[in-house]
Amino acid sequence: MCGIFAFSSNNRDIKEDLYLGTFYLQHRGQEYCGLSTTDQEQIKLRTHRGLVRETLKNDLIGLEGSMGIGSASLKDRQPIKLYSKIGEFTICFDGNIINAQELIKELELKEHTFASQEDIEVIAQLITTGDDFVSGIEIMANRIRGSYALAILTKDGIYVARDKHGYRPLCIGEKDGTVAVSSESCSFTNLGIPLTRDVKPGEILFIKKGKAESKKVIKSDFLQYCTFEWVYTAEISSIIDGLSVATARKNLGASLARRYPVEADVVSGVPNSGIGHALGYALESKIPFDFVFVRYGYASRSYTLPTQEERDREAKIKLLTVNPNVEGKRIVLCDDSIVRGTQMKNDLVVKLRNAGAKEVHVRIACPPLMAPCMYGISTRTKKELAAYNRSIEDIRKYIGVESLGYNTIEDMEKALGIKKDNLCLSCWTDKYRS
Repeated sequence: MCGIFAFSSNNRDIKEDLYLGTFYLQHRGQEYCGLSTTDQEQIKLRTHRGLVRETLKNDLIGLEGSMGIGSASLKDRQPIKLYSKIGEFTICFDGNIINAQELIKELELKEHTFASQEDIEVIAQLITTGDDFVSGIEIMANRIRGSYALAILTKDGIYVARDKHGYRPLCIGEKDGTVAVSSESCSFTNLGIPLTRDVKPGEILFIKKGKAESKKVIKSDFLQYCTFEWVYTAEISSIIDGLSVATARKNLGASLARRYPVEADVVSGVPNSGIGHALGYALESKIPFDFVFVRYGYASRSYTLPTQEERDREAKIKLLTVNPNVEGKRIVLCDDSIVRGTQMKNDLVVKLRNAGAKEVHVRIACPPLMAPCMYGISTRTKKELAAYNRSIEDIRKYIGVESLGYNTIEDMEKALGIKKDNLCLSCWTDKYRS
């Protein structure tokens, strides 16, 4: 899970817009960030370990140009630069390549050399086997198993592409001689750019001088939008493949209220993604919404940190209890998911009990997680998941709450208004298509 952003203008320097657009994808990756721009004479690149604002805000001098790409990465340093027979370019990428090691061995036999074995370099090397960037992207798309959304900066223009199954989101906005492409539409809002449309699954776009041209659409026999984008990943103000994340989360919360009614005094959510689900639950149940937790503004997003130790540490410190809203209350606590269950058991429930909660009823927006994600990079083994070899009643006892309810796959399908055949449900079914 990473965020990618691309920006092009026909008449002005874009480095500030590129920086801001990338910043608004910070929730998708917090380990590395980078920007690359061109004035059509040279391609410039800056990458840092750390957050966008802290590392890049004072390092924009020298990045002047009319077009560029940016990355907020969970796993590796991006963008990267390559020199090849089809030209010099930088590239950034969101997704996961399942058969990466197999492809590396094959390319090494053909005398390709690798500076790393990260997925982004595998993708870049495959693209360079084409006669040009469009044919190279098509070759790459037909060779990999997995998911991708990518942006490539050349001296001539920007290529962006989305995997043919639609696993990773990508959208485009246009206004007054500028074009922006982003993992999420939240990047556009404060730049004053309206969302035009989503990049089609399999589509390759070429962007130059503030204009976008569709070069090719690679066909697929099925679509698999990542359901977790609406449940958790995306920023609540974003619109993903035509569906508002805020609306989706309210619908998921309302579904929980209908399936699992309970007598309670207050409905609340685990910040930030649980808030939308809680609002939907409160509106449907008529139980008042209030905050029992607030997220400390300087904390990171715990799920997106690279190691479990870091995730546990950040989860423990990021939330503060609003004690007057908890003491003596029967609480419905909504969250997007339960992964291992340790945060719910050892942190959230303990904090609520210590603050005097009378009852705690937990409601989860998606079904029990049964398998690791193969199409993103926050992967886990089955044994780490709370639902591995546990029933819902076992999980309820494990986390120590009065009741526990999950949405079903059918609930999610109805709440999102998307046929389940077009949703990636692998996290819950342990069945994969590629």
